[in-house]
Amino acid sequence: MHEHELAARAPRRLAAGGLLWASLIQMLVVNNVFVLPRATNQNLVREIISALGITRCGRIEGFRFCSPWHEAADVAWIVGGACLFLGAVLNAALFPPGRIRNAAFATLAVSGLGLTSTGLNPYNVRPTVHLLSAGTCFFFGAAGVLLLGTLLRRAGRPYWGTLGIVCGVTSLVCAVLTGVRPDPGAQGAVERAAAWPSVLWIIGSGAVIAFSAGRDLRAGRAREPAARSGGRPG
Repeated sequence: MHEHELAARAPRRLAAGGLLWASLIQMLVVNNVFVLPRATNQNLVREIISALGITRCGRIEGFRFCSPWHEAADVAWIVGGACLFLGAVLNAALFPPGRIRNAAFATLAVSGLGLTSTGLNPYNVRPTVHLLSAGTCFFFGAAGVLLLGTLLRRAGRPYWGTLGIVCGVTSLVCAVLTGVRPDPGAQGAVERAAAWPSVLWIIGSGAVIAFSAGRDLRAGRAREPAARSGGRPG
């Protein structure tokens, strides 16, 4: 299945779904450009991602941390989760129904729900709920990317599909490492290695889907006048 064929099924739906996934870039921008530089003890390697959303200054994983812009981080996760969930629902139109297709988009949708829940339940307010939500986001997101990469390989997109499989496996392995609590001095780096590969691949996939669907919509509009004029009686 080539790029233009991916968008041919439901271009308006896919254009919306692709844009929703591409919009996940806002989480990386908000957290790393605006929130992190204003936090105390800022360190991508040491501090866990959840520290950015804590509502009060305190000790996080053995380190004292304060995030004055925590509202921005939490809102970014809430909105990002909603976009991931809705994008999974819409982008399922990429492929005909099947077990792998259903599993891929269902796991990505569940990951979106987990991501939204992390923002609604800051680490220092409801730690158990936050950790369960973050784990759901990490593991289901990685599994969804792995499955979707497999689908794309079968659909004739071997390079992007293989990249998805690599990103999914990387995220899964690092999510497991995060769960077994590695050296606290590297906890932030391991968490980001669990989150970023899958998120970046989803963002890129969303951009490709939106571009392909938009091109198909433009081509359809260009054909409409010609079809109308060709159908007029002479």
